[in-house]
Amino acid sequence: MITVLTGSTSGIGYETLKGLLDHSEVFILPVRNIEKAESKLAKFPNHEKFKLYEFDLADLESVKAASEKINKEFPKIDLMINNAGGMFPGGKKNNKGLDMTFTVNHLGHFLLTHQLLPSLIKGKAKVIQVSSEAHRLGKFRSNDIGLSSVSSTITAYGEAKLYNILMAKELANRYGNEGITAFSLHPGAVKTAFGSETDPITKAIIRATQLFFISAQKGAENSLFLAKTDSTKLKNGGYYVRKKLKSPNSAGLSASNAEELWEFSENTLEKLGLI
Repeated sequence: MITVLTGSTSGIGYETLKGLLDHSEVFILPVRNIEKAESKLAKFPNHEKFKLYEFDLADLESVKAASEKINKEFPKIDLMINNAGGMFPGGKKNNKGLDMTFTVNHLGHFLLTHQLLPSLIKGKAKVIQVSSEAHRLGKFRSNDIGLSSVSSTITAYGEAKLYNILMAKELANRYGNEGITAFSLHPGAVKTAFGSETDPITKAIIRATQLFFISAQKGAENSLFLAKTDSTKLKNGGYYVRKKLKSPNSAGLSASNAEELWEFSENTLEKLGLI
């Protein structure tokens, strides 16, 4: 089995990698800093399985470049876990003038997945989106899918997590007949360095509530459950919490929202010359 996993060097992604070591022969690991990643991942007994690619979700050009390299080396992919993400101050932009929360939590992974589709289809792959119950704090705004006018850190994050659910739903809808299965999940409130790049008030809220958070190892359990469970026993396009199918909010159930998000994402990337 060949697995793609983002966010593999810390938190839930690191624990997910540990839990999948005996499940895959090769791990494709897009990382921001290859040298640091090699140092961190050298602790694994099977680190020769790891293929690292320089990649930054905030820098879409780097996502495209990594995708092209992966496509050349791996014409077939069996499992993809879009795990990486982040929380950023509301209104913060990337180098293309796009909202950072939107780009890092949705558009970067959309581009990676979109570019790897031929390999994913060939492998009849399972694609897993790490979302959050925070999606219930957001809503779907057709007039601002790119979150360009959202100034609230929490609102932007909630809406980006909603997009993770909608992306899994639309992947299942568009490519289910070609063997693709796609799922989204809530890992739980996990005690990691998450939120370190956001504003002081949000950091303080996260720190104050972390007493009640679970470990990263516990948080990886839902990802591992979906990765290892036969797709025929899961609902294609479904959202999972504590290893059980759960209904997302009404915006996350909408097929029209899922289709609109997909088309907006494609159009945005086409305008940038990235697809």
